[in-house]
Amino acid sequence: MTAARWLLVGAVLVVSACGRAGTSRVEADLAFALTGIAVAAPVAEDTEPDPSLAPPPTPTPEPTPAPLSPLAELVTPVGSSTYDPAEHQPSVAPVSLTIDGIRVSDAPVTAVGVRSDGEMDVPSASEVGWYRFGPSPGENGSAVLAAHIAFDGVDGVFRNLDAIELGAQVEVGYADGTTTVFEVVDTAQYDKAELPFDDIFTSDGDPSLTLITCGGDFNRSISSYEDNVVAYAVPVGS
Repeated sequence: MTAARWLLVGAVLVVSACGRAGTSRVEADLAFALTGIAVAAPVAEDTEPDPSLAPPPTPTPEPTPAPLSPLAELVTPVGSSTYDPAEHQPSVAPVSLTIDGIRVSDAPVTAVGVRSDGEMDVPSASEVGWYRFGPSPGENGSAVLAAHIAFDGVDGVFRNLDAIELGAQVEVGYADGTTTVFEVVDTAQYDKAELPFDDIFTSDGDPSLTLITCGGDFNRSISSYEDNVVAYAVPVGS
């Protein structure tokens, strides 16, 4: 005689019926009363489970990508699959910076890009970072130069940028030995979350120079200043 195996819902429990091919509904009800476990109809040992009765697999949710900063979103233009920011080559790269009135004299300028967190990279306290994926100072659009207010306990090149005056002269030196003089026409201080990225990081419009550093209150819990200080300049004679 074929032994029978009982499928018990809610626990792993097998009841064998030796010498019989099946068990009556009364016996099944008795098993439920004794064990407190629901009992299904008997299934022969050689019976294959019906795949149509199996519950559908639970879909695995797609991981949510980490949000990018506004600057990271600007590196690759929307809709372009071939643009490579590393291939952007301005006419002449800036290599030095001098600013009247805030003690910046022939500070070295280094080409920088974007950090892994999507923010603009900034070099050491003694250097100025030029955002190399944007225009060079004097080209159409906004050329961005950023420097620390302080770094590792040392005053940065833009320590006194918040004291710059309208009309101050800014001289940029280039790798080919030429220079361009800019004049400060506006200054502003923004909460970091409200920095106007679309206006600052743009390759459109007339040539302008944007100088950026940190400012405002220092938040010790995140070791960062809460604001950005920005000075806007245009080529003299423009």
